[in-house]
Amino acid sequence: MVYGLWSVKGFTLIELMVVIVIVGIIAAFGIPSYTKSIQKAHERDMAAQLTAIHAANLLYRSYNGKYWAGVNKNMAEINSALSLNIIANDGTTYNYNTVDGGSTFIATASWGTGTVYTLKVTQVSIASTNPCCQSNNCLSLANCP
Repeated sequence: MVYGLWSVKGFTLIELMVVIVIVGIIAAFGIPSYTKSIQKAHERDMAAQLTAIHAANLLYRSYNGKYWAGVNKNMAEINSALSLNIIANDGTTYNYNTVDGGSTFIATASWGTGTVYTLKVTQVSIASTNPCCQSNNCLSLANCP
């Protein structure tokens, strides 16, 4: 339609308001789902990294007779000591502590607010059938008969 010198081009105020309401409804459902999927991805990543730390520390214990000794070690120190290459995601912090002189260690990963996952491994008594162990003390692999 033409009204005088102006031709009607564009949207009415009602049309714009309807579009804004529809976008708002989509965002109301989409943003929480997106946030939850990001949280789950971080949780899975932390679990995988803690599993890698656990496996590396079991190897370390098999060679040295005890877990790697460390107090309040960060990811760089954990990577260096256990020959790992774990890259912490944004906002994820890792911590490592040895307890009871190397018979127990606690590795923790945390992300966000209040999401803390803890992996705790306790060394059980060493079996006497192991030829490299005498009196609950294991020799290093190089010194094993």
